[in-house]
Amino acid sequence: MDIGFIGGGEVADAIMDRLREVGHRLHRHPNAHARGSLRVLAERCDVVMMLLPDARAVERALFAEDSLAAGLSGGELLIDLSSLPPEQAATNATRIAELGGQLVDAPVSGGAKGYRIDLGGSDAACAWAESLLRVFTSTVERAGGPGAGQRARLARSGGRTADWTGDDPDGLHRLLRLMAFDGADCALSAG
Repeated sequence: MDIGFIGGGEVADAIMDRLREVGHRLHRHPNAHARGSLRVLAERCDVVMMLLPDARAVERALFAEDSLAAGLSGGELLIDLSSLPPEQAATNATRIAELGGQLVDAPVSGGAKGYRIDLGGSDAACAWAESLLRVFTSTVERAGGPGAGQRARLARSGGRTADWTGDDPDGLHRLLRLMAFDGADCALSAG
């Protein structure tokens, strides 16, 4: 199977190496900026995986001019291994479905002890994606519909996001951010 991969780094290299080992043909694209080649990647491949640094990079890769969405002809599978807000993951899946493609959110986490994938998307898309994801990890858990993979990742990480830089060992600041306070009643700073 022809699989496109957008992104770089050690995790991306490990995933691609494993997919090659089992016989897939990999077409790597290092970033989301060269849009024209992203369209060609979508036209050439049955599946495209993305492991990008943030939600803006995912948006560009999917929907900018001459991006992946421009190359969809119907039925292709896009697997987003990036970490982004659940609402954006769900919106991206809806937009791709409207264009005839399928998108699953499958944020990858872990490291030396192995990778974990929380999978969100339609039943058909998740079944297809899971068969490929299990090539490089045995820990793939179906979380639900579009955006559910991102929600499961956030729940497991205690709500921390990729840009989290604070030290909050007991989770107090995280809890305060998650609670809805009325500004007139309470003025708190979560640090």
